[in-house]
Amino acid sequence: MSLTEALLPAAGLLLNAAGQVLALRGGLSLLRSVFAGFTCGLAFTAIASGPEGALPGNLLCYCALGYCYFHFINLGETARRVRLLRELYENPDGLTEAELLSRYNSREIVPVRLARLLGSGQILSREGRYCTGKPAVLIMARAVSLLKRVLFGRCAVFHS
Repeated sequence: MSLTEALLPAAGLLLNAAGQVLALRGGLSLLRSVFAGFTCGLAFTAIASGPEGALPGNLLCYCALGYCYFHFINLGETARRVRLLRELYENPDGLTEAELLSRYNSREIVPVRLARLLGSGQILSREGRYCTGKPAVLIMARAVSLLKRVLFGRCAVFHS
């Protein structure tokens, strides 16, 4: 394998990031922009790797890099510690404990998250019970589980 062939997954990751940013700025939601970017990078890596023996290894490496990129994006958007630090930074005079607790009250967070999932169609409400809706996140979760099984030999969730 040449150095150029070995660097194809990294080039795919760069295309992934660029495609995700462009898709987000073009109006797609964060999740859809992540999927769009991943698909761009995956297609590039697959096409550039060609049908030779480097294709499976390059695709596996690209998927691992894409997985890391997704979690990098996810960390900055959803992690409470990151959001908490960002809000403290944006309030130079600081926030009181009561103000922080009002923003991060678990009794309020769950309904907000449920509303967001319902609004996006990722979950549905039927007769007072929640169930899965659009399969995009479930497919992603299963893909992550498969990747964990391949890379680490184990998988803790989403068995079928």
